[in-house]
Amino acid sequence: MSRDIVHGIEIHAEPKAVYDTIATRSGLAAFWTPDVQGDDGVDGELTFGFSGAPVRLPIRVAGLEPGTEIRWRCPGGFPYWEGTSVTWSLQPSEHGTKVVFRHAGFSDGQAEYDFGSVSLTWALIVARLKEVVESGGRPNPTLS
Repeated sequence: MSRDIVHGIEIHAEPKAVYDTIATRSGLAAFWTPDVQGDDGVDGELTFGFSGAPVRLPIRVAGLEPGTEIRWRCPGGFPYWEGTSVTWSLQPSEHGTKVVFRHAGFSDGQAEYDFGSVSLTWALIVARLKEVVESGGRPNPTLS
């Protein structure tokens, strides 16, 4: 059995703007971490650096459906993430774009506190995505 993290948010911007932010290195650097390296194309590998983290986070780009979905696979090398997958699903809405974020496949063996901490971190990142897209791509320095 496995556990999933799911977050939903509405962003007041067209799906293309949301997609372009999530699917590109420059967009990811604006809302997630400025230390993004690698290939953001399908089958490419991105790596993310975080202050205080002992290793870089590797992510394989598993699929890109322009304007509707970004899929990643986590090949390992980052605690608890091996074999998990991330999906960003986008749907047009009356006010812009509904985003459903899902990080799936966490082991039931992961400590509940650690799982909750990852979920909270993702919630903050999804909220920062909204802020960055709605501000035209400018991150809020107080969130960095």
